Amino acid sequence: MKLPKWQIAAGPGDFLPMVVGCAILFLTIPPFLMLWISPDVNSGAIGVPLMIILGAGIAFGFCFVVLGVQLLARPGSMAYRLAHGRFFGR
Repeated sequence: MKLPKWQIAAGPGDFLPMVVGCAILFLTIPPFLMLWISPDVNSGAIGVPLMIILGAGIAFGFCFVVLGVQLLARPGSMAYRLAHGRFFGR
């Protein structure tokens, strides 16, 4: 039996990775900033591991946003060059 292949994006023009990335960033950035700027005195030993988990969530969300920009940007545009790592090309 062959297992179905799971894909987050169907192809160029699919905006689902952008939506997922923005949702993850929306859910992880505010608690990360709150824990970083004004940590609670009762947070104790949970503060540092929670910051690491939230930081990984921010990186994960940012990767999804970059994937979404790669799929939605048109070739030759500034967003396309930035998302594909081609900074100094024509």
